[in-house]
Amino acid sequence: MATRVQIRLAVVLGLLALSAVIVTTMGRSTYRVNFSAAMELWSDVLRDADDFGLQLTRVSAHDETELGDRIASAIAAQYGQTASAPYLTAVGDSLAQHATRKDISYKFHVIQSPEINAFAVPGGHVFITTGMLAFLHSEAELAGVLGHEISHIDLRHCIDQYQYQLALRRVGEEPLGEVVDYLRMPMTIGYSKYQEAEADENGMMLAIEAGYDPRAMVNEMTRFDTVAPDPAAAQSEPGPATEAASATVDALGDYLRSHPLNHERIEDLNDLIASDRRWHGSREVYEGVQNYSQGIPMSQRRFPGETKNW
Repeated sequence: MATRVQIRLAVVLGLLALSAVIVTTMGRSTYRVNFSAAMELWSDVLRDADDFGLQLTRVSAHDETELGDRIASAIAAQYGQTASAPYLTAVGDSLAQHATRKDISYKFHVIQSPEINAFAVPGGHVFITTGMLAFLHSEAELAGVLGHEISHIDLRHCIDQYQYQLALRRVGEEPLGEVVDYLRMPMTIGYSKYQEAEADENGMMLAIEAGYDPRAMVNEMTRFDTVAPDPAAAQSEPGPATEAASATVDALGDYLRSHPLNHERIEDLNDLIASDRRWHGSREVYEGVQNYSQGIPMSQRRFPGETKNW
């Protein structure tokens, strides 16, 4: 079986050859392609190459679940879990029931850590830190975070990160333990820009279908953007405010490395909210500030004043 590099190289060369033919047939086109557009095209080529290779090495739900259980067990042994998991599970289950993949059983875990982080591993395991729970303000915001992580599993982003290594293990080329850092990889791994956009959109739709206010997801991401501004902007504006925010930025740690924040993502979410409202009209959604503070899921109690017309 070909390795990931071999598969990717073969597909890339094929796509580039096709591109060369297209460019040649264009002749003396009056249209000019700028560098940004060329780089975007190249990114699409690499993405298509990866997608093709992932189709060739697709992992079954059984194997994905087995891998995820091993990783989750190692993480739990390292960090432990807290007693607030039942509330997390209730909120997570309300979202997961709308996921597409019905062959995956979702499990939700809380990690005792001051870092503001949330991540998913293959096979349906979603982890969130106590630091993240302290950062959030409502059940709707929690639904936005969990919906995003569920989407990374539902859209196969998680297992795609391990898929080639699993294929190599099956043919005996590389032992999985030598190529995958079980504990570190799920927390620090970065997804591509289009995968993050997909998880944002899909996660918001899960929240909407579960009855939560989608604007809460934008509020949460805006706060992230406030406490963790663009590095260049932060360097150009030194002062007490930047220093005061440093503790929060440090706490965000791995979450910022694995979930890049930018204004485009926030703008895209606002566009999605507007589009959904145009198509479906006004509806009632739930925020759940009191639910979140008391640890009572919306499915058990709806507090007065928490339902909004959207």
